[in-house]
Amino acid sequence: MTRSTVFRRAAIVLAAAAAFGTLSSGPASAAPVADFAKGAAELQALATEVSPAATAAVDALLGASVFIPKDVLEVGLTTPQDFMYPSPTLGCGVADKPATVTLASAQGGPNLFPQITANQLRFQAIPAYVAIPQSSDLSVAWINLTTFQRGIVKLDDKLPIINTPLLSKIVDTGKGTVLATMFGTVGYADSVTCTVVPTVGTFTV
Repeated sequence: MTRSTVFRRAAIVLAAAAAFGTLSSGPASAAPVADFAKGAAELQALATEVSPAATAAVDALLGASVFIPKDVLEVGLTTPQDFMYPSPTLGCGVADKPATVTLASAQGGPNLFPQITANQLRFQAIPAYVAIPQSSDLSVAWINLTTFQRGIVKLDDKLPIINTPLLSKIVDTGKGTVLATMFGTVGYADSVTCTVVPTVGTFTV
């Protein structure tokens, strides 16, 4: 891509950002909110073409919800919903203990970062075991109690380049109330395997 093309796209993004700035001075209408979402997408695309560092910086910017007006927050950002209880996790622990816990949650869309569209849930797990996962067989079984859509999916998203399991997965659950359970194993270096005892949760999409 030529330098002039990058500058033209940057100008488009900055114009959208300027429109976003006016939202903080008063009530936001539907049109400016849509403009911000489009501008954010343009900014993410531009950052991807520049460098991984630019992508990380833009993701951090868009994730800083404290700086985004309430009306935009309601449209473009959501918060994770926790499963009912932390999952007991066997086979690994802290300070030579035989067990620990895994925190599990689901986040609905539309959300800017991570990018989740409407009628989707992103299931994710955070083990309390302090190490970088090497492999994962974590799974989620879910059923939409409103539409009766259902499925069993592996949380097989991976961090690009280094290929490390992220212990997450975006699922097209449809709109409604979703009942889910998370279970499975996570492998670490030195042949350590954590077995995640099932936990359950109810989520609104």
